Amino acid sequence: MSYAAAPSAVLLTSLLVLSVVTRACCSLLPLDTERLRASVGGYAVMNCHLDFPFGNEIPYHLQWEKDGEVIFSWYSSEGRAQLADRWGGRVRRVFSPGLGRGSVNISSVRETDAGLYRCRVTFPNRTPPARNNGTFYYLDVDGDSGNLIVTPPVNVTVLEGDRAELECLPKSPEWTVQWYHEGVPVETLPEFAQRSQLAVNGSLIMKQVVSTDLGEYECRISAADGQTQSASAFLDVQYKAKVVYSPKERYLPYGKSASLDCHFSANPPLTNLRWEKDGFLFDPYNVPGVFYSINGSLLFNQVDESHEGMYSCTPYNVLGSAGPSAEVRVRVARPPALVVRPLPLYLVRLGATVTLPCAVAREPHHAPPAIHWIKKDGTPLPEGRYSLSEGNLTITQVSEEDRGVYVCSLSNEADELAVETELLLENVPPRAPYNLTAKSTANSIHLSWVPGHNGMDVEYNVWYRERADSEWRTMKLLSRGSTHATLLALRPATEYELRVLSQDHIGDGLFSKPIFVRTIDSDPGEDRSTTAGVSATVTEGIMNTGTSWSSATNEASGATLGSVSGSVGGPIGGSGTLDELGVTVRLIEEGALIRWSRAPGDDTLCSVRWYDTDEPQHKLIAVFSTHQDYILVSPVVEGAGYWAGVECGEVIGGTGVQVPQYTRLRGVAAGSAAAALLLGALAAALCLARRRLRPHARDKRSR
Repeated sequence: MSYAAAPSAVLLTSLLVLSVVTRACCSLLPLDTERLRASVGGYAVMNCHLDFPFGNEIPYHLQWEKDGEVIFSWYSSEGRAQLADRWGGRVRRVFSPGLGRGSVNISSVRETDAGLYRCRVTFPNRTPPARNNGTFYYLDVDGDSGNLIVTPPVNVTVLEGDRAELECLPKSPEWTVQWYHEGVPVETLPEFAQRSQLAVNGSLIMKQVVSTDLGEYECRISAADGQTQSASAFLDVQYKAKVVYSPKERYLPYGKSASLDCHFSANPPLTNLRWEKDGFLFDPYNVPGVFYSINGSLLFNQVDESHEGMYSCTPYNVLGSAGPSAEVRVRVARPPALVVRPLPLYLVRLGATVTLPCAVAREPHHAPPAIHWIKKDGTPLPEGRYSLSEGNLTITQVSEEDRGVYVCSLSNEADELAVETELLLENVPPRAPYNLTAKSTANSIHLSWVPGHNGMDVEYNVWYRERADSEWRTMKLLSRGSTHATLLALRPATEYELRVLSQDHIGDGLFSKPIFVRTIDSDPGEDRSTTAGVSATVTEGIMNTGTSWSSATNEASGATLGSVSGSVGGPIGGSGTLDELGVTVRLIEEGALIRWSRAPGDDTLCSVRWYDTDEPQHKLIAVFSTHQDYILVSPVVEGAGYWAGVECGEVIGGTGVQVPQYTRLRGVAAGSAAAALLLGALAAALCLARRRLRPHARDKRSR
């Protein structure tokens, strides 16, 4: 071999050695090893099935190893697992369908967690102690260039007063590490800063934790190029159950139910709570009328003087108790009571003076209860016009703003009491509506307004007329409180004047200011034969309707009407036999209720035409438009026939109805009843005559 060839031979030898080493490294892994992959801060679940002899569970020892080092150990006869120092809080058993009973979950994965893991199960009380148990996993950790954290923090549980450390190791020691407790930088918490320090490796060390340190901690790492990354962990601080607050004195209301609370804090949760009274154990189970609540409080069904005394409570959890509370002196006091209470309602005139009584009963040797008057709606009492005397509220020069509900509140150390009364004004009509707004089409005007009343139950009438006409038309809204109305069957290109009148049980109020609205021009061929208008507005799901016919206000008749529906000949579609909407007409007391079917969520604008079938060629009476699937038409005339045609987009339907002659039917019924009474009287007279003739017949036979 020449010297010139030596470098090539050396290179070839090096490659062969590298190949052998690589194969030897890979051959170190067991043949049945399963590879897992996790990212920094993520988790990895490793499955491990337990194989018991003959399928019967016996005492066993479960342990997990990483690269030959035991990181998790658990004996079936013990309650808690043992973890290696670096794995505390990050390895726990997993019980999930499809996973073996020896499976574990590794959380908050670090780059140093990469390696070979093995599950090993042994049986201490059996020979041989081992079976063919165990599973191998090789964990690859993705530590890409975007990760700034090598070791993220993990959840930690410590006892109050112990030392706690939360790790957060950055890839570069030159990067900045900052800690936050519940979103607040720890350096801004003076008391916490005195008990903690930031280690060189980025860890947060708390020298002596207290219960208030419990919560979430966040580690934020900032690189020199501006990149940031954060990771969080929870610090659980456990401590003995302790009392956090104890009042010196507590008053309970005589004759009423009451509770006596023990204000405590416990982590782990409360397991027991003991009460003492006057230095002796107080067991509610042995005291009639006293019970334990679910949180340990004492519940008194009916307080009396025997419940007075010095009480203290002692809470316990699995760690024990920090001691009893300070003694609480319980006193029994009479709750506030009224000698004279206000009436439910006061009706006064404007400018008058009214006194609302609220006189309290006074107990000897006890301070009188505090009395406070307010208005329930939150508005202040009339400044300069009210006075308080022994609990009674007097208001002078009563004005309209004074009406409303008033509340008299009484309170003492034991309890509170509140009574209400309402103040109404006599013969005060409702205020006029205001802020009228309108939107017009060729044949309709939609009107809305703001009510001027103060919560009273008010009805509205809409007055309207053509600007050039002196005759007013009215439309009454049948539903109280409605603030919308739609005027239909109007003339196109015509200016209208509109006003709204309010009224309540007292009478008519004031008219609103007028509003002038012009309908738009109609399309060629528009049917202008309608002479009546019907409104149909919807407020909070309730249909409010009103009808105007000529110049008079028409209200529904008081008759009880029946129900008629069907498909009879009508103006729609010529023959009228096509009904795709399932239109029905139901006669009710207020008029004719027209209903039709439509798909859920369909808000297509539907056009309804109402015809009089008694007139030649079915005279069109009114045209309506609505987004609902119903509309009310009123009034209807006894004995008249009507046809309802409905068109929703391209779908049409219709039906007719014949209103019965209720007056004629009532006359016939009355005549029939009179005839029946007459026939009954004749039958009774004949029966009586026959009885009188029978004795004479017997006398003749005896002779």
